[in-house]
Amino acid sequence: MTEDKIAEVEKPDSPVFDERERAVLKFTEAMCRNERDKAETLVEDLRQCFDEAAIVEMGFAITTLVGMNLFNNVFHIEPESTPMVSYTGVNKNQNG
Repeated sequence: MTEDKIAEVEKPDSPVFDERERAVLKFTEAMCRNERDKAETLVEDLRQCFDEAAIVEMGFAITTLVGMNLFNNVFHIEPESTPMVSYTGVNKNQNG
């Protein structure tokens, strides 16, 4: 994602986003706000760009991250100031 897109992420109708990105941003916002009345329309918009498996996976990822955020808020857990270490051997910053 570009810096321009990051700066506009709270404005899904911004011209910096394409149709797919707009659909995902609107769906994400509605899920985070539990706006069930918008769900059917937003899922239909997603179906124009994604298959059912991708939509379900997106929904699961969004709700998982929202839940983690709520957990962290309740227990006053702040983000780490150092990068996370990968125990899988996958590390973008690692040479070799």
